[in-house]
Amino acid sequence: MSRFNNLSELMDVIPQSPEFGRIAETILKAHNILSRHYVVAISVSGGSDSDTMLDLIELVRPFVDCEIHYVYFDLEFEYEATKRHIMYLEEMYGITIARRSPRKSIPRACKDHGVPFFSKHVSEMIERLQRHGFAWPNSDDIELIYMQYPKAHSAIRWWCSVDARTGQKSKNPLSISKNFMMHEFMNANPPVFSISDKCCDYAKKYPGQDFAKEVCADLVMRGMRHSEGGRRAISGARTCFKPGSVNGIDDYCPLWYWSNGDKATYKQWRGLRYSDCYEVYGLTRTGCVGCPFNSKAEEELTLTEPYEPKLAKAARNIFGESYAYRRLYNEFKAQVRLAGGFVHQGALDDFIDV
Repeated sequence: MSRFNNLSELMDVIPQSPEFGRIAETILKAHNILSRHYVVAISVSGGSDSDTMLDLIELVRPFVDCEIHYVYFDLEFEYEATKRHIMYLEEMYGITIARRSPRKSIPRACKDHGVPFFSKHVSEMIERLQRHGFAWPNSDDIELIYMQYPKAHSAIRWWCSVDARTGQKSKNPLSISKNFMMHEFMNANPPVFSISDKCCDYAKKYPGQDFAKEVCADLVMRGMRHSEGGRRAISGARTCFKPGSVNGIDDYCPLWYWSNGDKATYKQWRGLRYSDCYEVYGLTRTGCVGCPFNSKAEEELTLTEPYEPKLAKAARNIFGESYAYRRLYNEFKAQVRLAGGFVHQGALDDFIDV
């Protein structure tokens, strides 16, 4: 709990230096937003962003008059180090963190819907196309493709890199052209396994909605940051606070604008200790073990193996096809770059029916 008598005392101890500018601004904004709400549901993951958010909220909590409910969504495919860290956080701050299970476990969701690949948005688009038996054509004739797959227009626009508003070729960062040579690679080597982003929905998104409803929250908070990249960094409309965003409930990500440097500064100032996943294993992220959305998933499994060998083995069993497909994609890109950035038929032929 905070040792300060009021917010002014807290603000007075923040170092008056440029690197603390965003931190001070965030503390004031968090106080302002919490003060305007009655019941707050805060997701705690055991990751470094989450730890930072939790500590910041506990700093200002004595100076706001709202209910705060912390919740940890046990993905049933988590590091034991993360589970230990959740208990550490409860003891450290004198708080209770509710535990909730996923609607479907990660292994079950992957079996039912498909495994994640590359990123959440890419996986979603591939799943939509696979649902319609897409043949992954190397064609610019989008009208012809529309005729062949009349119920998959948005995913086809992704495949053809066409802007939905203009109908023209676009460099929209949500199109497949954002990812170097992915269109050509998938045309040459279509996926032979089911791909989906649904495991995230069943493990975190839907349980989060359920918990917010359970506690009658008017505000939900998460430790997301814009600089983490992916779809969250693309939407120009996204800000740290969005009113009525989650089923009519306000949505607030206090660290949205924070850089890695801001986090490091805050950690040192507050003396935070992250979970053993970071401090001992040497990982750079936590969450679902071996998630293929992480470009370094296999490298991090190697770091994990000495400490949690069963989890590392399970991740390779569940996500193995996705890892192999990404390795193949990386090899394809490397070959294209060696050829000077041009695709020639021989390069494509090398990757067909691999």
